[in-house]
Amino acid sequence: MPVTPPARCPQYLQSRFSFHLAHSPTRWHSTFARDSSNDASLTKKRFAVFPDRSELRAAEPLALARLPTASVFRSLLLGAFFSSSLLFTPGFAFLKKISNSPSRMLNPDKNPILRAIVKPLVYDQFCAGRNRSEIQEKISQIKSLGFSGVILCYGKEIQIQKYYQPEVDWLSESHQGFDQGLDLWKQGNLETLDMIGDGDYLGIKYTGAGKSITDDLLRGNAPPRAFVDAMDAILQRAMAQNCRIWIDAEQQVLQHSIDRWTIDLMRKYNRSGKVVLYNTLQAYLKSSRKKLEQQLQLAHEEGWTLAIKLVRGAYIENDVRERIHDTKAQTDECYNSIVQDLLSGNVKGIAEQDFPKMQLFLAGHNPISISKASDLVRELQLQGKLKTLPEFGQLQGMADQLGCELLQHGEDTARVFASKGLPVAIPRVYKCLTWGSIQECMQYLVRRAVENRGGTGAIKDGMPALARELRRRTIDALMGRRRTLG
Repeated sequence: MPVTPPARCPQYLQSRFSFHLAHSPTRWHSTFARDSSNDASLTKKRFAVFPDRSELRAAEPLALARLPTASVFRSLLLGAFFSSSLLFTPGFAFLKKISNSPSRMLNPDKNPILRAIVKPLVYDQFCAGRNRSEIQEKISQIKSLGFSGVILCYGKEIQIQKYYQPEVDWLSESHQGFDQGLDLWKQGNLETLDMIGDGDYLGIKYTGAGKSITDDLLRGNAPPRAFVDAMDAILQRAMAQNCRIWIDAEQQVLQHSIDRWTIDLMRKYNRSGKVVLYNTLQAYLKSSRKKLEQQLQLAHEEGWTLAIKLVRGAYIENDVRERIHDTKAQTDECYNSIVQDLLSGNVKGIAEQDFPKMQLFLAGHNPISISKASDLVRELQLQGKLKTLPEFGQLQGMADQLGCELLQHGEDTARVFASKGLPVAIPRVYKCLTWGSIQECMQYLVRRAVENRGGTGAIKDGMPALARELRRRTIDALMGRRRTLG
C-alpha cells in the first residue's frame, strides 16, 4: 500500500558509514526524465505540479547556515588533516597510540594538556559526550538544527583479525567472566537508552556482549538464554520509551548468526504495526540482494515487519574479499538498485500489490545515492506509488553538509507542496554518535577510520563549500548582518 503522509514532518557508521566528508554540488533535481511512462501529457502534468529548481532556494548557504561556527571550523581543520598525506600518517599514528596507551601521559582523560587538544578538535566533533549532562546537551544541539533525532551507540565490540579461527583463549572464559561481561554490556545499553528520547535509536553490536557471545556467533550456536534475556530487557525498555534499536553488521564470519538471532527477535517484537528492531544489510556483499529477498519473503509469510538499515559495508580490510563486489561501481549500483526496489515495491518473488509493509533506514555519506533516493521518494509520492518512506542518517561530524541539505530540501519541498495543496511525506534525518570517555571514543573512531580508510581521499570535496560558508560568516560579522533560515 502507498505510504500515507505523516501529520507533521518528522540519524554509527556505518557504525559502518563511509569515513569521509565527501560532498557534491546540490542535486535536488527532478528525475522525471527517466520516467518509464510514454504519455507525454502525463509527464507534462507531473512537471507542472512538481517543485522545480526555480521554486527551491539555493541550498548550500541556507543548509550550512544551520551549523555552529565551531563545527564549520573543525570540519575544515579535520578535512585538511585527513586530505594531507604529510599530516594524516603521523597524526593517525598518534591518535591510534593515545587510544590504547596505558600511560597516564598519553591518556587524554588523565592528561589535561592532551585533553585540551584532543577534546575540542576531535572528540567534540564526532562524539556525544562523557556523561549524561554532556550527552543530553549535544542531543539538544542536534535537534535544534532540525534533525529528527539521534542514533546513540554503545561502542563496545570485538573484532576478529583472522576470519577462519577464533582466539583459543576465548574457550577458557569462565562462567563468571561470561556473566560479568554480558551484564556490563546489558547495563551499558540500558544506560544508553536512558539518555535518548522519543523516536531516537540505540545502536548495538552483539560482540560487545563479550568473548563467549562472540564465540557462539562464530560457531553458529543458538543464543544463550542469558543473552536472550538481556536483549528482551533492552527491547522492552526501548518499546516503553518509543525508541528503536538497530543491530550493526559485523564481519562476515559472524554475520550469518547475527542475522539469525536478529530475525528471531524481529519475529517477537516487530509485530502488529510496531517496529522496534532493525537489522543491517551490507550492499558491498554479493549476497546482499538475495539475502534481502529471502528476509522480506520470510517476514511476509510469517506476518512480522522487516526493518533494514542499508549501508555499503565496512569490513573490507579483514573480510573474505571474494564475497565482496569487485568494484566500487558495482557496490554503488547494488545500493542504489536496492533502494529503488524497496521504495517502489519491486522485489523478486513478491507481487507489487502484495508488497509487505517494511521500514528502511538509509545510512551513508554518498551524495549521489542520497540524492537519487530523495528524488525517487518525491516522484513515487506524486504517482501514489511510494511503498516505503525511508529515513536518512550520517555520522555526527561527517557529511554535515549532506545532512543539512536533506533538511533544507525537506523544508522547501514541504512548503512548495503545501502551497499547491499537495500532500507530502518528508523523510526524517538523524545523526549518529557514540559516547564514553575520550580514550574509549578514540578507540572507536580509530576503528572506523581503519575500516573506511579508502574514502579519506575524497574528503577534500566538501572543503570548498565549508570554506565559502566560513567566509560568508566572516563577512556578515564584519558587516553586522545576520542570516536566518526562515
